[in-house]
Amino acid sequence: MSRKPTLIKGQPLMEVDEETLNSGACGFTATEIFVKNPGRVAYTYDDLIMMPGHIGFGLGDVDISTNVTKNIKLQLPFVSSPMDTVTEAAMATAIALQGGLGIIHSNFSAADQAAEVRKVKRYKNGFITDPVCLSPEHTVEDVFKIKSTLGYSGIPITDSGDMGGKL
Repeated sequence: MSRKPTLIKGQPLMEVDEETLNSGACGFTATEIFVKNPGRVAYTYDDLIMMPGHIGFGLGDVDISTNVTKNIKLQLPFVSSPMDTVTEAAMATAIALQGGLGIIHSNFSAADQAAEVRKVKRYKNGFITDPVCLSPEHTVEDVFKIKSTLGYSGIPITDSGDMGGKL
């Protein structure tokens, strides 16, 4: 009995040759390849051929969440690289807005790493939820210091210098 070729838009897909089929490349499930892997074999993109086929479940049944730690689970597992050319506050904020995790690189001093994390935590969809306030007694130099450490210069001036004070 001959198999019907898989068709996409009426055109047959490239069929796998007999040598590939006989080598065992066809028929392994993802669990057999990645979970039940006693030799702890690592694979690269070129090592696997994904064959189109039928799935017996709906898209709503697919769970792509992952545990970053025992207590932190990401529903959308986007994690940025902790490299100095990749992840600083701007990238970590962008990744977080998409539901992912930006890992601040370790080429900063501990104080600078903490400052980058503070910048990310203070960002909330363009609004600063816990702004730094100044009083009328502060100087423009204080604004420049805040701008250099926190990255913004729009600072509310209240009568007391505290959030909730009279503007």
